[in-house]
Amino acid sequence: MTPPDWLLSLIGAGAVALLLWLLSSLRPRRTPHPAQRRRSRSTPEHQDRRDEMKARELAHERDVMRPGLLHLPFSRDSVSMGDDSSMQGHWRLLTFEEDLPMSTLLGPPIHRVLASIQGGQATWVLQLHEPLAAPVKPNAGRMRVTDVAVVAQQWPAPRLLVPDFPVSRAGGGTLFALYLAQLDPEHVYDTLNGRQEEKTEVQPHFSERRSERQLAALSQLPNPRVQETYTRYPVGPEVPAGQRVMMRVRPTPPGQT
Repeated sequence: MTPPDWLLSLIGAGAVALLLWLLSSLRPRRTPHPAQRRRSRSTPEHQDRRDEMKARELAHERDVMRPGLLHLPFSRDSVSMGDDSSMQGHWRLLTFEEDLPMSTLLGPPIHRVLASIQGGQATWVLQLHEPLAAPVKPNAGRMRVTDVAVVAQQWPAPRLLVPDFPVSRAGGGTLFALYLAQLDPEHVYDTLNGRQEEKTEVQPHFSERRSERQLAALSQLPNPRVQETYTRYPVGPEVPAGQRVMMRVRPTPPGQT
C-alpha cells in the first residue's frame, strides 16, 4: 500500500529541517569583540570597584601629589608588644604646605605621630635616614644616619644635636624615632651631644632593646655616619588616607612668643 501524498510531504519537510539544523550546528561561531566580552563580564560590583579605585587615585593626586606640597616619610620604634598590633604599622607620610624648620616640626607637631606614654615621660632620638645606594635586600640598604634631636614627651621643645635645617633638606630620606623608654632626656642629650662626624666607615645595624645599652652603643657612633639599616620606606604610588598626616603649625597670636 502506497503512503498518501500528504504523509510523504510531511516526512520530506522534516528531513529538510533536520538537515538544516545539522548544518547550522557545524558552522563556526563568531567570536565577540574584546570590548563586548568585557561588557558582558561587567557587573555592578566590578563597576563599584573601578569607581573606588578611580576615586582613591584622584584623592591621592589632590592630597599628596599637588604642586607645592612637601613630603617626609616617618616611622618609629614600637613601645610595647601591643603597640605592634596596628595593621598600618608606624609608617606615616608627613605632608607640609610650608617648609618648616626641623626644630618646629620636632616640637608639638611631632607628638601627633609619636606614641603617647602613660605617665607622661618618654624619650626619643629623632634620626634622619638618607639612602646612599640601592638596597642589598628588601627594606634594607646603606644609609647616612644623622641623630637630629632628643625629643621628650615632658619637654615643650626638642634639643637639637645638629644645626637646624628646613624640612625640604631631608629630600628622599626618612625621619625615624628611636625609643629610649624613660631614660632621663637630659642625660641622653648630654651623652649624644658633641660627637664627631664620620662619613666613610659603615657602622653595623643594631637592634638592642635595652635602653641603657642602646644609648651606650649609640654614643660610640659618630654623627652623622654611614650605617646599614632596615628603616627605608619609599613613597609608593598611593598612600592610604589613614597614613597621611598633614603637619601644620598654628600662627602665634599677636603679643605671644
